[in-house]
Amino acid sequence: MKKYVNIQTMKTNDVKDFRKVSQKRNFYMPNDSGRVFLLGIVLPFVISLIIAYIAIVVKRGQGDTRTETQILNALYDKLWFYILMALLSQVSYLAIVLCYNSVCRIKFSACNLHLKKAKAAPSFVSIALGIIAILGFIVFVEGVLGNMFSKLGISGAGYALEHTNVGLLILDLFLLGIIPPICEEIFFRGLLYNGLKKNFKPFVSVVISALLFALMHQNITQFVYQFVLGIALAQIMERTNNLLYPMLLHMSNNLFTILLSYMFEKGVINYNFAKMPWWMYIVGVLLALLACAIFYVVDRFFFAKQKKVEEEAVDIKEEDGTEAKTQVVAANGKLPLSIIIGMVLCVVIIVINAI
Repeated sequence: MKKYVNIQTMKTNDVKDFRKVSQKRNFYMPNDSGRVFLLGIVLPFVISLIIAYIAIVVKRGQGDTRTETQILNALYDKLWFYILMALLSQVSYLAIVLCYNSVCRIKFSACNLHLKKAKAAPSFVSIALGIIAILGFIVFVEGVLGNMFSKLGISGAGYALEHTNVGLLILDLFLLGIIPPICEEIFFRGLLYNGLKKNFKPFVSVVISALLFALMHQNITQFVYQFVLGIALAQIMERTNNLLYPMLLHMSNNLFTILLSYMFEKGVINYNFAKMPWWMYIVGVLLALLACAIFYVVDRFFFAKQKKVEEEAVDIKEEDGTEAKTQVVAANGKLPLSIIIGMVLCVVIIVINAI
């Protein structure tokens, strides 16, 4: 049988305490960022290990005598397994945020995703910046860093779907171009960044969140690019206080990357990054710097002038009927231990993958 609380029979102090406990908060704190970051590393890793173990056991039961690595490599050639692994981390990110909000009684509005308050100009500029990012960094990442790490015996390439038909291209655009920007932005800029802001100055929070974003992807050849992209995404979030804009930038970046990859596969664009002349290394660096310069100019003279969406405040009724707003005071500027542990785990995984 359910029990109901009769507020009218409670004492004044008890009523105040009850309302504070029962009311959801609409902001994140640094400890929230730390716990979620650690969960975002551990949960997908554990689930992938379980899936790999089950797959190997099933194959062994069917009489497959190949090594574990050969079995897993063969599974990645299966479309259903590719889809499963592509969705694993993204669904995990979204599930972690939603479950954490529910357990800790935090409103989803704390992520600051304001669809109704979005404007056309910032949306268009965000989409354009996503395309500029890949155009500016493709030579630097694929050519300069790719060749450098290749000579060291380090490969940053992961599993990719071969686009043998338009249907597979559309599938990849959905799996890698649309879903990750939504889930990752809610996770990184919506929760992690908004939590870090309570402990650090805006620029420091931007840099830390970008570092966590790059580390979480665990790809050494794309680390610099993902770090710069993470800075751009977090800075737009800081300027506009609207998660939609970094989401659009991230989405256009991913979609255009997949389309470029498709054009390379079909021979529409024919260039061998492994055999670049020496002067292309200089061009690659200059293009990357140009992209960064464009980010800076757009941020300085466009996004800095955008009116921020006012943050909601938690209203608590006082005894005299007046309303008081809760104040979130900046803490001591220290990283939560959970974030430090998570960063160490990411570095270890990156090193293991590179060896």
